[in-house]
Amino acid sequence: MAERYYAMIVSAGEKTEKSISPILSSDGFTRTVAVSTAGTARKLVADSMVDLAIINSPLPDDFGTQLALDLAERNISVLIFVNRDISDQVASKVEPAGVVVLAKPVSRPELIQSIKILKVMRSKLRSLEARAVTVETKMKEISLVNRAKWLLIDRLKMSEEEAHRYIEKSAMDDCVSKSVIAQGIIKTYDS
Repeated sequence: MAERYYAMIVSAGEKTEKSISPILSSDGFTRTVAVSTAGTARKLVADSMVDLAIINSPLPDDFGTQLALDLAERNISVLIFVNRDISDQVASKVEPAGVVVLAKPVSRPELIQSIKILKVMRSKLRSLEARAVTVETKMKEISLVNRAKWLLIDRLKMSEEEAHRYIEKSAMDDCVSKSVIAQGIIKTYDS
């Protein structure tokens, strides 16, 4: 099954949405939402998943750079359009956070290429986020098992090897994870 990508266009005018939405849908974005203010964009990302945000600055309630930084901090890929005369100044402020800046007017090929690059970056970020969750889960399990092991050593006078073997064997015998066995041991012996 192909990954689903969701986009948000933040622009005061409808023209931007009408020109960008077809590009996004042809590049595999399954949902595109358009909003006209930074405040609405912030509410939207708080309530739903967004992979890519395209900001056409200035916005009625914010120039757009702070919104871009806020969205990038939430691991959303961000592209911001700014006037050519200030593009370098804006880029120096937002590019360190991973925001891509395009000077207006933006050519269609330039926009398509930028969207493709941001989609690839988001895909890689999803992979890293999933790996981080796996590592965090594994570390929690190790910590839980170690705590249970030390309780067995302290309360039942087992050696470290015996405690380790006991937890592993119990998990295999009961067809459960070592975490489940460790939680039971902690519940029983930690008072």
